[in-house]
Amino acid sequence: MSISIVAICNRALDLIGADPIVSLEDANKPARLASRNFPAARDAVLRAYPWNGAIRRRRLAAMTAEPEWGFARQYQLPDDALRLLGLSDDGEQPWRVEGRKVLTDAGPPLDVIYIARIEDPADFDPLLADAIAARLAADIAYALAGSSTGQQAAWQVYQARLAEARMADAQEGTPAALSADAWLAARR
Repeated sequence: MSISIVAICNRALDLIGADPIVSLEDANKPARLASRNFPAARDAVLRAYPWNGAIRRRRLAAMTAEPEWGFARQYQLPDDALRLLGLSDDGEQPWRVEGRKVLTDAGPPLDVIYIARIEDPADFDPLLADAIAARLAADIAYALAGSSTGQQAAWQVYQARLAEARMADAQEGTPAALSADAWLAARR
């Protein structure tokens, strides 16, 4: 079964005890709320964690205009970037995100790793889709039910679903080695 936006929205509506929708264009309050709030809920969940399915790598060209001060170069973030995770130089060069630009002294091209906005829900891991549904439920619970208690309960469900999805996602890959330097730094 493929994951769709309507399926995710219906899962959110199920979590708060609302009637399901057929389409985001339905002429009812649940559809209007789901349609209006889904993109923000999706982006918030994607930005909250470096999901394996949302990580992208890109090589950026330097912009012609230099920053006013502090760094030698600036690079335009990709349009789909929700959060910059790092540069390929493994932390050798300091960098900072300001607006939709990366400021750094690193020379071009700049290789970046970032979390991308994934717009096709068919590309979501099922647990990620469930976390997005739970976030959406928390976001719209008060508007639909008028209960802050229901909204708080939905937020707790979201926290649990997010933790479950993060745990599964974190297990897909080679574990990072912990160096003695990192261990000593953590103890300070």
